[in-house]
Amino acid sequence: MRLTGPADANAVVFDPETAELAVERADTTLVTPSELPVGKLARQLHGVDWTGAAISVGDPTEVAEDYALPKGKARERGHRAVERTVTYDHPDADGVVEVDLRAAVEGVAVRYRITGTAMEIHTGDETTLSLPRDTVSWLTPFDKAHEASARQQPIRETDGEYCTPGLFRVDDEWLLLAEAGADGDYAAARLVAEESGMTFGLPQTQMNAHFPLETPWRVAITGDLADIVESTLVTDLVAGSDIDDDWVEPGRVAWSWWSESDSPDDFARQREYIDYAAVRGWEYVLVDAGWPRRRDEMPDLIDYAAERGVDVLLWTHWTDVNTESKREERLPTWAEWGAAGIKVDFMDADDQGRLQFYDALAEAAADHELLVNFHGSVVPTGLQRRYPHVMTYEGVMGAEYYKWSTVTPEHNCTLPFTRNVVGPMDYTPVTFSADAAQTTPGHELALSVVFESPLQHFADSIDEYGARPEAEGFLEAAPAAWDETRLVGGYPGVEATVARRDGEEWFLGAITAGPQRIVTVDCSFLGSGDADSDEEWTAHVVRDEGDGTLEAEQWTVTGDEALDVVVPENGGFAARFER
Repeated sequence: MRLTGPADANAVVFDPETAELAVERADTTLVTPSELPVGKLARQLHGVDWTGAAISVGDPTEVAEDYALPKGKARERGHRAVERTVTYDHPDADGVVEVDLRAAVEGVAVRYRITGTAMEIHTGDETTLSLPRDTVSWLTPFDKAHEASARQQPIRETDGEYCTPGLFRVDDEWLLLAEAGADGDYAAARLVAEESGMTFGLPQTQMNAHFPLETPWRVAITGDLADIVESTLVTDLVAGSDIDDDWVEPGRVAWSWWSESDSPDDFARQREYIDYAAVRGWEYVLVDAGWPRRRDEMPDLIDYAAERGVDVLLWTHWTDVNTESKREERLPTWAEWGAAGIKVDFMDADDQGRLQFYDALAEAAADHELLVNFHGSVVPTGLQRRYPHVMTYEGVMGAEYYKWSTVTPEHNCTLPFTRNVVGPMDYTPVTFSADAAQTTPGHELALSVVFESPLQHFADSIDEYGARPEAEGFLEAAPAAWDETRLVGGYPGVEATVARRDGEEWFLGAITAGPQRIVTVDCSFLGSGDADSDEEWTAHVVRDEGDGTLEAEQWTVTGDEALDVVVPENGGFAARFER
């Protein structure tokens, strides 16, 4: 059986008798025949040998969904795919095992649905996908907070557990393995290197299965690097929301903890951050760990911010809101004060119980119209579509590591092709004053565009930004949500040049790792939409001048031209294009 997606880009090849699946794109086999765990699921949950089941193959159905989100790499999204369901029905089982196969424009996905009365204890599906032996991988060693750097290595040399997603190069094609829709009915996966391939493994804990049981999607995003970076497939696979999102507003966030860790309970200093945000037009200030010592004064601080058109986000430890009674006590209080949202920290686990906490908190926060930033978190799996007020997740080694270690330019240049593909990333960028930084100011400024997060926490102090008027002007103009995203150029660990459109303007960030070079920007993205390729645009470019300073320049370009920018070692630049 062959299921070919729209535009004939991707195909699922599936043998219902053996339950073997392969994934093809063009003339390349990206996933070699891999036996799906139908037998394991049937034995574990129904106590039967699936080989005795009657097999039926449903007709192909077209999937055509258009939806909008107030945030992310594209506000308007379209999902086009072809789906087919294979059902295994055993006469001794009270229920069936169904395998949903979906071939989309951007990749393929598979999930399992188990119906009937079955065993309640479940240890997971453990889907294994086999990859060609000459595959090259970019995999991040597993860490409970998902805060490590990816390693480039041949697939045959991988060993152990890795964070999702995983990036792979097969000949001239690319493959990103991820999951979609992991919630409190299941657990979050990690990729386990097996001799037979990469397995979607789960924490070493049992799960309580609720029937009908629907597993998360196991996702393979395919294509060239632009297809990978621009993909919204993980979010597309999650059902839409019934939450009214009119109150959900992305924005830039002034944040004092990174540069001044003792400042969250210094409300005089917090007022200075609020004043700065108001002048710059930034939407939020985050008051981080330490503020509860001044709890009685927080309503006045929030009122002070509101008078200046700035909203306040409040930090909390997850154990302060991990029960219904705690949430009923704290969330209404914070909402009554006028807080716009919360940063919830230190979950640091992927098991079912912790994912149930994510669900419960997201639902309770929606009741009080509080935005949510999950920090110390899982990697997102598309649930920001179900919960539009869940703005961002950490699940990444971000700039906070400068406080005790460093973050390499190679790490930064890998994230756009891996972690940030599957969802928003609270990296907390633009840290000019990090003593351990190996990057240039131009590189740091460019991260405000290269890294996508609907709450974009700018980590450095307002004094550092105030000392760099070129950066101030760019950060004042650049938004935190986008209408369109384009990968302009790059390669994992070497370079990432990303363009994003907001309305009539384009913003671009380019970062590099390694020696000085010329970064050539193909400006054809300017000719998209209703623009003509020969229409003139003004490019406001902020780049490294040398000696740790920035320089602002203006150039005139069209979509038919290329922009050449000299970038120093581990450097970068940012640009805004207006007609």
